Amino acid sequence: MSSRTAVVDPDSSLDERLRRTIESEPAAVADPYPLYHDLLALPAPYQWGPTLVVSRFEDIRQIALDSVTFSNRAYSVGSRAEAIRAGLDDDQRVAFDEVAAFESLYISRSDGEQHARLRGIAHRAFTPRKMADLQALIQSYIDELLEAMAAEGQRDFVAGFSSRLPIMAICSLLNVPLADIDQIKGWSARIGKNRGGAVVADLLDAHAALMEFRGYVAEIVAHHRRHPDTTDLVSALMGAADDHQLTEDELLATMVVLLFGGSDTTTALLGNGLHTLLTHRDQWRLLAVDPEGRVDATVEELARYVSPIQTTWRVTTESVELGGISVPAGATILLLVGASNRDPEQFEDPDTFDVERDAKRHLAFFLGNHFCLGASLARLEARATFRTLAERFPDLAARDARAGHRWRGNIQFRTIAELEVDFMESVQTPRRRST
Repeated sequence: MSSRTAVVDPDSSLDERLRRTIESEPAAVADPYPLYHDLLALPAPYQWGPTLVVSRFEDIRQIALDSVTFSNRAYSVGSRAEAIRAGLDDDQRVAFDEVAAFESLYISRSDGEQHARLRGIAHRAFTPRKMADLQALIQSYIDELLEAMAAEGQRDFVAGFSSRLPIMAICSLLNVPLADIDQIKGWSARIGKNRGGAVVADLLDAHAALMEFRGYVAEIVAHHRRHPDTTDLVSALMGAADDHQLTEDELLATMVVLLFGGSDTTTALLGNGLHTLLTHRDQWRLLAVDPEGRVDATVEELARYVSPIQTTWRVTTESVELGGISVPAGATILLLVGASNRDPEQFEDPDTFDVERDAKRHLAFFLGNHFCLGASLARLEARATFRTLAERFPDLAARDARAGHRWRGNIQFRTIAELEVDFMESVQTPRRRST
């Protein structure tokens, strides 16, 4: 193996910028791209304390395609998890361990046979037939939300639309009451702030929220056990549990993943995506001229450009060469997916948003065994949303495109907090498409 080592910045400026970004300080979340540029310009991955930071497209692609060497258990084991755990007091360590133990049952945090089994069962939610069945329902939700925004004088696209449509879609898929959407959004926001216990206050709040949400899901499961004649997805998942394919905790964890994973990523894609389109007027006009013909390419370029999942983590199970350096077993790796989608070695002029670009090779939904389970649903919602907006509101505009916008959540799900828009015409009775 190569004897090269990871790059270490002698003046620690990258260390501090990474800390602010991973701890999701507002200014760092608002614009992580200068940091990404500097990391991409380095000759090798960057060693940040106990964590190896990887930003290049080819390095992240190597990791994505080798789930044996690069384990998903980085939140509970490895150099970074050990360092965080060592800095906690006894009560905090209990919270850390309980959150890590429950999250280890997530599809996205498991490996090998366990991952294959959980993914195979959860895939029942995202078959082509289910996506086809959802298409008309999602269009009806889009029309309903836009009409409600007009009727109520609502101009914030995030509050009125992008934070609601994804949860409505996934709740319908799982037969979860739509009346519970605001409660679920609250839990999602609290759990989403924690990423591996780096900030103790966020860890403790996430632990409390996770326990509350776990109790909520347990009630749904109990209801379906009392009414076994239902035929929805929850019943199908429970059938898998009753057949001893899923433990009850695995069933609860799978529900959490489907509800959160099915909403947070798409909320970011829709909100950040419309913000990008409306602040690149030439690109919005291209879409508005031919919504049907350009929407697919637009959604792929938006996925590349805004990267709804900005970061993820892995831990090595054995020593390996990555980016020309030797990485020992047990090393925690931070994957900057948002940086990889701006890698100039892969995308010409990567900081330019271009709806006519062929962006399909982006890593926004990852690759390999851990390709995003809900990618088909996210694409379905995004295509229907941006096509509808471009058809019905070709002159749609941000109220103040020059204003600095606030961002919420953490860096992993970097999401615009509000987006005030002007509908330049009244909401018309929508054209119903054949499906």
